[in-house]
Amino acid sequence: MSRAPRKGASRAWQWLARGASFLLGASALTWAASVLPNLTDLSVSRVAGQIAAGESYDAPLLRQIVQANLPAAQRQCDPKALRELLVLQLSAADMTVRGTDLAQADSDVDAVQRMSRSLLACAPTESLGYLGAFWSAVRQEGMTARTLALLGQSYRLAPHELWLQLMRLPLAFRAFQALPPELTDGAVQDFNDVFHDRLFGSAAALFVQSPASARSRLLDATCDLSERERMAFWYLVRAAGGRIQHRCYPPDDRPRYLLDN
Repeated sequence: MSRAPRKGASRAWQWLARGASFLLGASALTWAASVLPNLTDLSVSRVAGQIAAGESYDAPLLRQIVQANLPAAQRQCDPKALRELLVLQLSAADMTVRGTDLAQADSDVDAVQRMSRSLLACAPTESLGYLGAFWSAVRQEGMTARTLALLGQSYRLAPHELWLQLMRLPLAFRAFQALPPELTDGAVQDFNDVFHDRLFGSAAALFVQSPASARSRLLDATCDLSERERMAFWYLVRAAGGRIQHRCYPPDDRPRYLLDN
């Protein structure tokens, strides 16, 4: 699949491209500092920057920051602020749904749904709003034609926005077997973009999470890079407990008991 040209990201989006990898559990990347316009409390920018630098926060603290800043962002119908707050809420929800407090998990999922709607009300073409709506709807309704349409809208509106691809791809991998061909193609393109932006740590973490049925297609897209770059990716996958079996890479001769994926 060919990669469409992508306009240079603005400084305001560069931290999101790096910060989105908190959902992958990958190594943190550099964050370019930015501030939220029209909001008096700058803690959102500070915490978002520290998350992007690899620090973790308790979900209750993230909720507190969101609750303190969300009313002002909604009153001003500020897409940038709503977008950044939704990233924080998704971080909190992603942690909570893997825990044991089911009531809090339901509350966090509901919050993602409401904030996604608020973002879309202010910016109807905002792809993150559709991704948040997809994530919350899958948790509440399961995989349906409606939820697939939400994911499809996210792809149509932002096929090559790296910060969003880093968040979207793990969700697409979890549903990969249920996705129609146009959405599996979109997931492969997401991986291709991450890999060709030389974010090899994130690409390796994504590859290890990917379903076996997708891996040959993912690796086919990596063959055009230099051997040195491909080997850097190969070693990162090995370090994560994964295994690559593909014509563009050397065989992995480790004993099977050392392989987790």
